[in-house]
Amino acid sequence: MPASSIGWILIVSGAFAAGGGLAGLISPKSILQLVFGVKDADGPLMFFTRHWGALLFVVCALTVYTAYFPSTRVPILTASIVEKFVIVALIFFGPLKRTVFMTILGALDGILALIFIAYLART
Repeated sequence: MPASSIGWILIVSGAFAAGGGLAGLISPKSILQLVFGVKDADGPLMFFTRHWGALLFVVCALTVYTAYFPSTRVPILTASIVEKFVIVALIFFGPLKRTVFMTILGALDGILALIFIAYLART
């Protein structure tokens, strides 16, 4: 078990977000409604939501993995940082009207990206 603070941050944040990705893969209609306020979802939107959920699950599961295998942190956290900054940019500067849930997720992802950058800068 990781003893460091970053280890626990990686586990908790990665597991929580991986769960969200898994929910997007398994129940895309619920996630679209909860996060984006979408009430009617068609075939292509369902496909891309499931794909997004799978990708999110993989990146976040790898984040948890880095807690146990520190030698993998630089490449995996770099990918995670890029993903987080893209979603932050899309949420706060993109064309969609933000929901409360999107704002919360964007803020949390931005904070985690900054924590990961600070960690990598010290290593």
